[in-house]
Amino acid sequence: MSKKIHSERMNKVVHFIEHNIDSEIDCNKLAEIACYSKYHFHRLFYLYVGEGVYAYRKRLLLERSIKHLLHSNDSIIEIAFKCGYGNQASFNKAFRKQFSFTPSQVRKQMVSVDINRVKLIGERCIDMEPEIIEFEETSVMCARACGAYAEAAPEAWSQVMKFAYSNKLMNKSVRMFGISYDDPGVTEAINIRYDACIDIDANIEKQVNLRKLTVSGGKYAKFLHKGAYENFQGTYSFIFNEWLPESNYSLRDEPCFESYLNKDPRRTKPENLKTEIYIPIE
Repeated sequence: MSKKIHSERMNKVVHFIEHNIDSEIDCNKLAEIACYSKYHFHRLFYLYVGEGVYAYRKRLLLERSIKHLLHSNDSIIEIAFKCGYGNQASFNKAFRKQFSFTPSQVRKQMVSVDINRVKLIGERCIDMEPEIIEFEETSVMCARACGAYAEAAPEAWSQVMKFAYSNKLMNKSVRMFGISYDDPGVTEAINIRYDACIDIDANIEKQVNLRKLTVSGGKYAKFLHKGAYENFQGTYSFIFNEWLPESNYSLRDEPCFESYLNKDPRRTKPENLKTEIYIPIE
């Protein structure tokens, strides 16, 4: 079996888990998706992802719980149930083991979540107002890379653009989206997921690292970030720590994404870069 086929099979499993995160894991189903026997599947998944199936889902649920603690009115026990825990004590224990502090400390905003340390909440340093829009569901092709966003994003974009330009698919109407699934203050860098996407319909069956994806439609708060991509963290910090708590909105369980307005960022001065940041709300 080729490496390409193996990667395609395991990627299907990863994306199935991500898109059915609230459902109990059926390893027989996952093994069928991967076209491997259940006996071999667990070892293959661990070697490919770096975590076991259950640990992978558990981590994603715990990381998602941060958003609920900070930006929803759900009680901690309700959030525990959403994470698959039968009681708050079990949730608290798992949460503390993962993040080194408690859900209550996060809920009371006694800490700013950081995977390596606990730090005090800072003062507001950014001021911007979003446009509330209805985004139409959009089909894209994309490449995924994992790691710190500063390294993962260029890697993913190099794969997408190489294919697009070599097949003469790029033009002024093509939109470029980046889907940032994880909060670098919560998820360890090695586990951060980033998808580089363009809204082009092309035959990618023979492409090892490309796949098709749908960017979810619905209501979003659209912010305009001006300046270097390295400053995204400050904008996201303002959005989630300042704007969202003071707004009348709550987050939907969809990933945030970015739309890059400069057609060739490599030839654009950092201070002239413009990026739309879409936050899923309800």
